[in-house]
Amino acid sequence: MKILKSWLQDYIEETLPDDEIISNAFISKSSEIESVEKIKVGDKDDTVFDLKVLPDRAHYMLSHRGVAYDLCACLNLTFKPRDLEIPKKDTDLKIKIESELCNRYSAVYISNITNTASPDWLKNRLEAIGARSINSIVDSTNFAMFDTGQPLHAFDADKVSGNISIRLAKDGEKIETLDGKNILLKSHHLIIADEEGLLALAGIKGGKKAEVTLNTKNIIIESANFNSVSIRKTSAEVGIHNDSSKRFENEISAHLTQIGISRCLDTIEKLFLDCKIGLLNDIYKVLPESWTVSVSHLQIESILNLSISEKRIIEILEKLQCKVSLENKIYKVIPSFERLDLIIAEDIIDEIGRIEGLDKVKSIIPKVKTNNIFDKEFLLIEKIKDFFVLKGFSEIITRTFADKGDIEVSYPMASDKGFLRTNLSNGISNSLILSIKNSPLLGLEKVQIFEIGKVFSKTGEQIDLCFAIDYTKKIKNKDITIKNELELIKKILESEIGIKFDSTIASNYIYIKNLEKINIDLDLNSIKIDKGSRIQFTPFSNEPFIVRDIALFVESSVSTEEVGKVIKESLNNNANELLVKGPDLFDQFEKENKKSLAFRMIFQSMNRTLTDDEINKIMGKVYESVKEKGWQVR
Repeated sequence: MKILKSWLQDYIEETLPDDEIISNAFISKSSEIESVEKIKVGDKDDTVFDLKVLPDRAHYMLSHRGVAYDLCACLNLTFKPRDLEIPKKDTDLKIKIESELCNRYSAVYISNITNTASPDWLKNRLEAIGARSINSIVDSTNFAMFDTGQPLHAFDADKVSGNISIRLAKDGEKIETLDGKNILLKSHHLIIADEEGLLALAGIKGGKKAEVTLNTKNIIIESANFNSVSIRKTSAEVGIHNDSSKRFENEISAHLTQIGISRCLDTIEKLFLDCKIGLLNDIYKVLPESWTVSVSHLQIESILNLSISEKRIIEILEKLQCKVSLENKIYKVIPSFERLDLIIAEDIIDEIGRIEGLDKVKSIIPKVKTNNIFDKEFLLIEKIKDFFVLKGFSEIITRTFADKGDIEVSYPMASDKGFLRTNLSNGISNSLILSIKNSPLLGLEKVQIFEIGKVFSKTGEQIDLCFAIDYTKKIKNKDITIKNELELIKKILESEIGIKFDSTIASNYIYIKNLEKINIDLDLNSIKIDKGSRIQFTPFSNEPFIVRDIALFVESSVSTEEVGKVIKESLNNNANELLVKGPDLFDQFEKENKKSLAFRMIFQSMNRTLTDDEINKIMGKVYESVKEKGWQVR
């Protein structure tokens, strides 16, 4: 969220310090900063802080008011709440809530408005944080949202027919949104409607029917609270994600509706001096009551491993707008209504540690007790993995998602990953193909791989095993050889495990299902992992590689090592960085007191695709070096 420094200043008594001090406070105690940008707002210098607000504190931090409150606690400043007048309530209600997905709905009718483009002060503030200025009415609702965190919406009252209802849509109902998108609704989508049609997709997007334009004379301002899960689900289904849906889906307090609408009305009164503001329609069943969290001083110091005074703890909590009482070393903490994240004692302790400074917390090594009792399924899988590694196999982990299957993914990452896999064999087969393609780089004559993983069918999920063998070059009776090797491996595995597996065999793999249903007694001592057998992973390149061979005649007295050394030394620093394998001798023979040697080199870059011209120049240097030795390139 983008935060304007001068906007924060409206909520803070003291003059804000330098940008660097504010940035350090955010980074060390509050939120990550994506960027800090110096800008001009009108004719004044200002700063925009782009904060990365995480979901656990989005309840209050997606607003200038919330960020200012948090910054006051971080920098020990004084929070200055706005003195807003809450409108009087109307008893003649013309609004009806028909779904429990709406917790509260506040609305007010305003007449005698002459809508215009926004004044510079309002337009500049919105545009400074990346919001588009539309007109005075719409900008007033957006300004209130960015200020308080409460989304609002304005309807053209003259386009609303009869009473307003907040209800679930009917299957097949359609709404045209303000951006011209036509959406086919489902029965679990929450909508705002009048007696003739749909006004808005609740909490997400307004409809064209009651759109506010420069011709609008009378408006209805809506400030509501909707179920966060419903908004998140609907937003994803219709493909609309915006500032309003983001706040609702992260959940905000129902108490915020009056603050949001009061902030909006305060702005409208300043923009439209002759407007007439009606009474507030405010509908809800039950508002959330305040709650108390108890935490002991001993708990705080024990969990934080930090000595901290009672006075400092109370000071921190009061800076966080909590009401605090202390009795017999027990703090009774009543959080502000916006802090939906402060529920248990550990939440309070976390806040105390954050504001006091986590750099002051001393590290301790926890004492862990274990009885070394392991799940039989885990022991079996580890035993099988150990077996295959000792037999020269490499373990692979392939994607759980596939292009077809029994169970469909609601929101797939890509078109070919729309289902959960039903087997391991497809991944194994693709990995074999890829390994054989890369065999020159890997220096492999034979590929041996296995995978143990979950697959998903209509009957549920299960753990399967698939292991495969293939040769990189043509060999005599290849299919029979591979089949015999696979069956031998399976036979040895069954002998070591002590059970006969039900399996199927294909051209180059064996498939074993339902490992978790195998009833066998194993203990930790049967898992043999040699000390120091863990190999440190080093990054490899995903870029294409280029293979170059050089064959040459040398005198019989010249050793293979000497030729390899000459080839290696002919490469400059850049070429040596690109040479990932070789020079490796792969062929030799003698003829007429001459010896023929053939070497293979593989070139690859970590971050780009190499060109033939580039490698040809490198090989040109190699040819020159060997010719200087009097050796003949074949």
